[in-house]
Amino acid sequence: MENMTPHFITSLQHPFVKHLVKLRENSRYRLEHKALILEGSKPIREVLSFVKKIIYTSAYAPYLTFEGFEKWQVTEGIMKKISGNSTPEGVIAEIQMPPFSSLKQAQNILVLDGINDPGNLGTLMRTALAFGWNGIYLLPTSCDPYNEKVLRSARGAHFKIPLRRGNINELELLAKQGNFQTLVADLKGQILKSTVSKKRKILIMGNEAHGPSPEVFKFAEPICIPMSGEMESLNVAVAGGILLYALNQMNF
Repeated sequence: MENMTPHFITSLQHPFVKHLVKLRENSRYRLEHKALILEGSKPIREVLSFVKKIIYTSAYAPYLTFEGFEKWQVTEGIMKKISGNSTPEGVIAEIQMPPFSSLKQAQNILVLDGINDPGNLGTLMRTALAFGWNGIYLLPTSCDPYNEKVLRSARGAHFKIPLRRGNINELELLAKQGNFQTLVADLKGQILKSTVSKKRKILIMGNEAHGPSPEVFKFAEPICIPMSGEMESLNVAVAGGILLYALNQMNF
């Protein structure tokens, strides 16, 4: 693709500005357009194959190294409006939303059940990728995976690990048809090592305050992390990180 002469925008009322703001703020709009925005040079560089357009300020122009994309130069005020941050880095990309997956080929799947905090959800996705898990299953009760805070904390995991959205019945069917061992993190569960086999695994992490949905216990084995009596529980992202690492090690 040839390098393109940039477009210039100086009005907050420009239709493209309104489009980008809606991509940041409105989950339904993101799904309709199958697009989202991503801020920062490093995150953008990690997902170049998904980039549609580059938006930047005049102050950032001397540092701009992205070639072959449609470019839009905007004012500092417009950049703040698009970004939602008071001190944006100065470059944003409109990104094609990765397609959702069936996860039928995945060997180890992390299920996010009612994870409402965007930071926790993004951290769990990033951690799953780091420890070799190859599927994320999102139940409807979790927050939008393309929320700007999730994108920030996931650090590009969305574009490197297959995602699927579905309900609990569909999850149960996937687990049975794929011959997965399905585990759910629960304070009253069995100690980790006593229950785990080496076959394909599904790990369900539940809501930060209320735990997993009651329905998942019909087909999932409860497991827990052994802890001293000094602490009753861990943050869901911390507990998830420990379990994702430990279960991955048990595959070998």
